[in-house]
Amino acid sequence: MKDNEVYTIKNLKQAIVLCLKITAAFGLFFSIIFGDFTLKSILWSMGVSAIYTFGIGFGNGFINKFLSMRWSWITQTNQRVWAGIIATVLYTVPVVLGINYIVFILINGNDASLFFKGNFIWIHLFYIILSLGISTFLHAKGFMQNWKAAMTSETTKQEIVAKTETAKFESLKNQLDPHFLFNSLNVLTSLIGENPKQAERFTTKLSKIYRYVLEQRNKELIPLEEELKFANAYMDLLAMRFEEAVKFTIPDTVSNSELKIVPLSLQLLLENAVKHNVVSTTKPLEIHIFEKDGYVHIQNNINPKEVLGKSTKVGLRNIADRYGLLTNKNVLIENNHQLFTVSLPL
Repeated sequence: MKDNEVYTIKNLKQAIVLCLKITAAFGLFFSIIFGDFTLKSILWSMGVSAIYTFGIGFGNGFINKFLSMRWSWITQTNQRVWAGIIATVLYTVPVVLGINYIVFILINGNDASLFFKGNFIWIHLFYIILSLGISTFLHAKGFMQNWKAAMTSETTKQEIVAKTETAKFESLKNQLDPHFLFNSLNVLTSLIGENPKQAERFTTKLSKIYRYVLEQRNKELIPLEEELKFANAYMDLLAMRFEEAVKFTIPDTVSNSELKIVPLSLQLLLENAVKHNVVSTTKPLEIHIFEKDGYVHIQNNINPKEVLGKSTKVGLRNIADRYGLLTNKNVLIENNHQLFTVSLPL
């Protein structure tokens, strides 16, 4: 059996149960109104109520389903409401009059010439208003079911997107640890051969910095002030390796202590600057970090290396991807062949 067949049968059973409940409620209601609690009277009231309930209920159920397929309750609410009102009135009024004719003229044997006269006018009006009330209830029920289904679907989609984005973000963060450690060990290897004492101091400082890396690994954002302190400590490492060949300025304070930044983004950009430029006493690398217009800017002079090692392509792409998962603001990159500037949104 196909899914849509199961769905139709399920809806049909639900509609029958609902109509039976309404039939029972109105059957008892009319028995109480007329004060006749004999079995015959109760069965008669139930039977008449069933004719109205199933005649009005199933017809409006079909209309409701058809209109909901044509206009969405969620995205086309106005069209759906007006279509429902017009279709319900056009269907309900003639059906009620038809059922009234069957009950009062054909079954009860009243004079047909009086059908639109005297008390019958009020009877018709009463049954039309009552039926429209039931029809409104059925349409409102359909709206709530569609709204609930739409909200459930949207929630599910959002949960899937959130889990996907979280997985992406975790994957990007996990790239940082081996990347940072690999480059730091390369510097340490160079220092061991050139200056063992400096290598020892470098190792001590590296351990403190790497502790910071581990502390930030599970965070999406950290205060800018903390990241600037870390960048300063990292630049001290580079200064131990390159001495006077690296010059840098990093602000000691920030304009707002609430400003946040993606963890280790400054370190990656500083690392890239060293990786892609000549660093020597004759061509020193000058790096400036400053805050302006809602961004933190990392700027360095350009002295490109003639030969570069194979790039792991983590740096800028990693930062841009992580920011893309957190904000609509873009990471800005400017290269005028003299200065290279990357601006990170705060």
